[in-house]
Amino acid sequence: MEVAELKALVVQLAAITERLDQRSEAAVRRTEQTGADMGAHAQRLGASTQSFTREVLHVLQQHAGEVVGQGLGDSVERFNAQLLTGARTASLAAQALEHERAALGRERRTWLWLGGGAVLLGSLLAVGAAFHALASSRKEVERNRIEAALLRAYNQADVTLCEGRLCANVDDQARRHGDRKQYRTVRPRQAGDTPN
Repeated sequence: MEVAELKALVVQLAAITERLDQRSEAAVRRTEQTGADMGAHAQRLGASTQSFTREVLHVLQQHAGEVVGQGLGDSVERFNAQLLTGARTASLAAQALEHERAALGRERRTWLWLGGGAVLLGSLLAVGAAFHALASSRKEVERNRIEAALLRAYNQADVTLCEGRLCANVDDQARRHGDRKQYRTVRPRQAGDTPN
């Protein structure tokens, strides 16, 4: 995989991680707000139900007399029980939403860790690919340096082709080289010399 492709992959993973984080944060905020609203409504409903029931019972007992007040008192008690049941249900729903918010928070943290790990892994792969490319480039430069030195020496030497083979104007006075002393130095080409 090329370094540019790895970098592009790392950038894409970072963008995906950021989008997931934004969505997760928005969902957590909406869930928290809904839970808080439902909890507040449930508390207000429970408080107002008890207050309303007491006031209605008190007013009815004062205006309708003892017998009517007690007859209505039973109905009001049932109504009060139903309202309290509704308030408990709303409170349980608020608790369920709170649990959902906590689960979303855990999921968000998990995605952050996974996304961060993917970005780190992609970065490590990109760095490894860059080191590999650098090492390959250094070997290529060294190989070219040796070939360039050989080509410069050839261009400065007095050499030509003789019937399809390389011939050289050898310096007979020069010192011999090689493990068997089989090489001699080639004379340099003079400015006016041209090979045959």
